[in-house]
Amino acid sequence: MTQTDIRQPARWLRAEMLVMNEYERLLMTVPKDQPGLLLPGVYVRQGEQVADAAVRGLAEQTGLRREITHHLGVDQHPANPATGDVEGLTIVCDGGDASLLEMKLLAEQGVPVGAFREISGHRWVGLGEVADLADPYVVTRVRVAVGILNSKLRQPLLYIGQPAEGRHVA
Repeated sequence: MTQTDIRQPARWLRAEMLVMNEYERLLMTVPKDQPGLLLPGVYVRQGEQVADAAVRGLAEQTGLRREITHHLGVDQHPANPATGDVEGLTIVCDGGDASLLEMKLLAEQGVPVGAFREISGHRWVGLGEVADLADPYVVTRVRVAVGILNSKLRQPLLYIGQPAEGRHVA
């Protein structure tokens, strides 16, 4: 059997960003359609590169603009026949460190207009607080991503074998 003989099922792809501040707190969003906090994130559009989606998502949901070049892990989600959801992948990207100015601007501006339908706010959360504020799968995803970030083992985002560095700026 060749690779072309395998029919691929429908899948979704999501890019989430881990953004930390100097107090070792991470930026999370308050979604409107589900309980618990989430990392800022968006679904990757057909034909869109993961790095581009990550840049777009961070800007749309927070107003923060930065280059996204590395990821901190991939989380696979199984299909759910009960709900009809197809399987998917979430790529947690390194959103870098937020400066004091960025934290101040985020607090002052609130939720950007384009994200009002999806999120109701942002919160800076300590790693120890995440377990009380998010679903268990989010807690594990965050802890693993922070561990990878702290170990300096983040991986480059590639597109057709080329690193995303230098070309993904919003």
